[in-house]
Amino acid sequence: MTVTYEGVTEQTGLIIHDHAVLRRGLERRAGTLCEAVESGVPFEWQMKVLREYIAGEILPHAEAEERSLFQSAASKARGSELSELVGALTAEHHALAYLTTRLKAGADGREAATAAEWIATLFAGHVAKVNDKLLPALIASGADLASLLADMHEEQPARKRDGAWGARRS
Repeated sequence: MTVTYEGVTEQTGLIIHDHAVLRRGLERRAGTLCEAVESGVPFEWQMKVLREYIAGEILPHAEAEERSLFQSAASKARGSELSELVGALTAEHHALAYLTTRLKAGADGREAATAAEWIATLFAGHVAKVNDKLLPALIASGADLASLLADMHEEQPARKRDGAWGARRS
């Protein structure tokens, strides 16, 4: 299913698409872990795959967002609602990193499945806020999204090497 946003720029569309790819990849891996736990089968491999996906894809994306999109928004929004939004989004990145540490060797199935569900839910809400609140605010403030997107590419060389933003293994 493709979500269509009215009046989006090419750069906004690329960011929204990338978020959708990341979210689906995360949901798939979290779901596989939860299904293994529910079925009573060993789940350690699925937990490792999820942890590696978060560490290799989600968290590097979050760091690049903080250094480009969030920094731009914060510089344009001192003391405004946008500044509060950037603070909340940054806190969500920290929460994602913390919850990922709960996916550790020795975790029992219930703990691993619960952490996976929390991570997937938090990330889905997070990308919705970026797509629906932060990006429109950046556009309204006159931010150069093409330049910010290029900065994110520089922060994530593997994605740049893969070609178009959003091109990756899922």
